[in-house]
Amino acid sequence: MNYQEDLQKYLEVITGKNFIESAAYIEAQKMLIITYYKSFEEAVAFDQNLSKTSYLNYFTQSKIEKLIVEESARLLRKYPFVEIIAIDLSFNGENYNAQVTREKFNSLTGTEIETLSLENGSWQEFQKKFSSGVKNANRNALFKEFLLK
Repeated sequence: MNYQEDLQKYLEVITGKNFIESAAYIEAQKMLIITYYKSFEEAVAFDQNLSKTSYLNYFTQSKIEKLIVEESARLLRKYPFVEIIAIDLSFNGENYNAQVTREKFNSLTGTEIETLSLENGSWQEFQKKFSSGVKNANRNALFKEFLLK
């Protein structure tokens, strides 16, 4: 399996998959674009079993931050050929459009995300610092940095 096939398989099981309208990798730009459904009506057209309550409860502020920060971290760590992740997420009239570049991510976190490992515990330490908990000041700071103004 080549790297793009592996990425495609990951995108089929990514966190929040039921709410993702499309995800595409553009090799020439080394960019992954993830677009979420813009509304409950769009999401339910794709998944008839989705309830409005489930949809509304899913997109908490904490979850939105995790989708942008933590999922980007996972993708950048696992797929070193991805340099940019563009995320288009709208919920309840708010736009959370973000652009996460590998360079900015590494600079803001003081890490080289692609070198973090499960084997030596560095990935778990990173997660503890930047994504654990309902309210995480480090994650929130990264989230604000990645949002497009």
